Amino acid sequence: MLLFMLPAGDGLYGQRKDFQSWFEVEVEKDLKNGLDLSAEIEQRFESNSTRYDRSLLTLAAGYDLGDYLKASGGARMLMVADREMNLHPRYRVHADATGSFKLLDADLSLRVRFQYGFEEFIYFTDFIDNNFMSRVRFKGAYHIFGTRIGLFASAESWGMFQSRDGRFFKRMRYSAGGSYDVNFRSEFSLRYILEDEFNQVNPLQSHILVVGYAYSL
Repeated sequence: MLLFMLPAGDGLYGQRKDFQSWFEVEVEKDLKNGLDLSAEIEQRFESNSTRYDRSLLTLAAGYDLGDYLKASGGARMLMVADREMNLHPRYRVHADATGSFKLLDADLSLRVRFQYGFEEFIYFTDFIDNNFMSRVRFKGAYHIFGTRIGLFASAESWGMFQSRDGRFFKRMRYSAGGSYDVNFRSEFSLRYILEDEFNQVNPLQSHILVVGYAYSL
């Protein structure tokens, strides 16, 4: 028990807190042959949602390997603001494997993501200055029968390979929310995220409200 408590206590030292708001718009296309494509635009605000943080564009593709397994990958471009509100580009690429199954009326899934982030294209091979991450997310979703409302919750861990301090786990994200089907193509969602950093200097605890819209072509 003591071993499990040590990382949490270390992460609380000098902890900062913030309320953030995120806004997401996603467009999806199912090609009916097991392949699907998506594009997502996000806007994030920090410092009690009063300060621009970053804008994100994510392009992804997924392929069904069977009834219970899906492989996917994508690329993300970010424009991140510094303290002087100057914007700097960042880039991410990721590869996912997602297993899913049904338990009673709930849809459960486990996603393993490997993500590599770098500052500029010229630094792509510089593993010292860039981040190679592992993200593991468990998610449960439930659609209320006879309604347009769905509920979901998830927990996700972040681990950093080749961390300078030698500690792998860096972040936990817990999320819960709901969705509303406007029609068979579009959906609104609202969720709350609690995100904790740990094994870092001055770790941040973020309380995040996320408003999303998704449309299927």
